[in-house]
Amino acid sequence: MLTPRVGWAVGSGAIFTTSDGTHWSKQYSSTNQYVGLDFISTTTGWVVGLHDVLGTIDGGRSWHELGEAQKPIRSVHFVSSTQGWGIAGGTNPVPNHGTLLPDAAATLVTSTNGGVSWTTLASPTDPQSVCFSDPGHGWLATAAGVVYASNDGGSTWTNVLEMFQSGAGPGHQTVIQCAAPSALWAWETIENGAGGHLPYVVYATQDGRSWRTVMAEPVTSGNLLPGVPAGPDSHAGSLSVVDPTDAVFIGDGPATDVAKCLIASQGGATLKRTGAIPDAPETFDAAFVSTSVGWVLARHTTGEFVVEATADGGYHWTQQLSVTVPSPG
Repeated sequence: MLTPRVGWAVGSGAIFTTSDGTHWSKQYSSTNQYVGLDFISTTTGWVVGLHDVLGTIDGGRSWHELGEAQKPIRSVHFVSSTQGWGIAGGTNPVPNHGTLLPDAAATLVTSTNGGVSWTTLASPTDPQSVCFSDPGHGWLATAAGVVYASNDGGSTWTNVLEMFQSGAGPGHQTVIQCAAPSALWAWETIENGAGGHLPYVVYATQDGRSWRTVMAEPVTSGNLLPGVPAGPDSHAGSLSVVDPTDAVFIGDGPATDVAKCLIASQGGATLKRTGAIPDAPETFDAAFVSTSVGWVLARHTTGEFVVEATADGGYHWTQQLSVTVPSPG
């Protein structure tokens, strides 16, 4: 959501929108599957699919296909109607809560014309996700579990954080969201957890130098990080950064069939567990405009994609949209 009333969601081969924060309608449909989106205003945004990138400059009344880099675009992040960055190519790209994450061999790309064309930038090996808070300051996470920072538009990068079990070994998937030139939240997932658990660790910084280990998956990674608070559930879920010091986490709970809500404030120093979305073992993305008001795209146990909304920080949820997933064949 861009504002308390205006927002977009993607899923089931379609783009949906709301203009009042409550009622949703289908704005665009395709045989392609859409994974992520990025809006910078109520008129200008981008949607990334498995096979193409779409752009709009009129609030989604019309969508047009944009150019690809030398390899398919996996995710984009724009700071203006013209300037943006993305991850392209890579092997085995996997949807991860609003971002398509490759496990190796991806490249960092940039655009100065709104995604019409892309240029490859030098970057750390195996870039996986990227975000910029302004044209100069950006962050990048790699498949090795390392976070880098740039203060020159992505021309050079500095290693600023080596996350839990970084380096060689089990694969890492990291979703990052920046909130200011020096503020970042990172949710790292690691393969090969104990039965019923998927190890994850969350980090945050407000100054770009000191990092807090905010939370960890309660069993596998949590046992190896004594003193680190437990995350919302056994699997990493959806993240929505509200501002440099506040973020909302929605945990995936395939064992419990609910999506639990956890609010982090004071840069992750304070964690508050609120309620849960019932009958929702999996989430795909979250968008909160404050720590009270937010929306989550989830899946019910019966297979429907749903948009659930809360106005009280996740204590209570209301379903606003339900979409039946077409049966294959």
